[in-house]
This record gives sequence, structure tokens and C-alpha cells, in this order.
Amino acid sequence: STTDNKIYNLSGNISNKLTVISYIFSRCPMPDMCPAIISHNQFLADSFKDNPSIDFIIISFDFLYDTPDVLLNKYGDSEKKYKNIQFLSSHNHYNDLVLLTKQSNLMFWGVEENNIGHTMRTIIIDKNNTVLKIYDGLDWKPGDVKKDIKNLLTIY
Repeated sequence: STTDNKIYNLSGNISNKLTVISYIFSRCPMPDMCPAIISHNQFLADSFKDNPSIDFIIISFDFLYDTPDVLLNKYGDSEKKYKNIQFLSSHNHYNDLVLLTKQSNLMFWGVEENNIGHTMRTIIIDKNNTVLKIYDGLDWKPGDVKKDIKNLLTIY
């Protein structure tokens, strides 16, 4: 769900040529992990703020704590500043989350035990939900992804 409690459908917006998807959880205690992913996405969203063909989706896999209201309170200012960033809650959408994370080859665990762990992955998909690029961990640099996106936009 979006931060305003609407259902988000990856297949619903066929006007977008590309979607960048990253995964986080709001209570992440490691500044060089989830907060860094958000910062990377903000840089990219700002770089493409005038291009309506690309969206940046940040999905929380904390399906118990990260309700749409929690995400709105924590990231609402970011959504206002970067109109092409959308934070999504997996609260009450566990099956969708499992399906999407499997398709993205991302793993997470420990949500129910309040001891969350996860792999880190950002992907770029096209309007048909085909994975075009994969960025694992935090080793990727936003400038490199920006170049990749520019190249992909010339193809798609």
C-alpha cells in the first residue's frame, strides 16, 4: 500500500518506461544500509525529476511495523520533495511481498521475532516487469546507476 493507503500495482502504470525498486525497513539501525539506500534513491529521483518515464519505489519488508501511516510519518517529506519516489508498505500484503522479493531474489527474515535481517538489492524493471539491471549490496554508486538509467531510457 502507498503511504495514503492506496493499492500500488507495478503493472498498472504502463506509461513508465522504467521503475527502480529498492527494499528497506524503517527501523533499520545501520546508517550505511537502509538509510543509505534511501539517500541513493533520493539522488537518483532528483536526477530524473523532470522525466515522467521513471519511478523510484522503496518497499518496506517489515510487514508488521511499517504500516502506511508509519511510512508516511517517516518518509512523507521525502515523497513531497521527490515526486517520483513512492514508499510502499507490505502491511497486510505479505503474499505480495513474498512473491515480489522472490522475483527480485531478495531475502529477509526475523520480522516476526523483531530481529530483522536481509540481503540488499535494488533492481530496475521495464514496463513489462522484466528485470533489466540488478545492484547488490551497497557497493553500487548512484552516479553509475544514473548512467545506466540514462542508457536504458534511450533503449526503452
